[in-house]
Amino acid sequence: MADLNCPHLGKNGCEVYDERPLICRLFGTTPQLPCPHGKRPEVMIDSHIEQQIHQYFRETRQVLV
Repeated sequence: MADLNCPHLGKNGCEVYDERPLICRLFGTTPQLPCPHGKRPEVMIDSHIEQQIHQYFRETRQVLV
């Protein structure tokens, strides 16, 4: 993760936060998309929903940016 760079990450954090991509919104909310800083919500996304999310990514060929 340390090698990944986001073109929207500015000096003070995300510069497109209100319009951030789906992958960014999901980061840290599922076991397969862990936050590199160990942050997470109190309740992770249900595993069935997580499977649907990953299927959507496969079908639409989503990319990080």
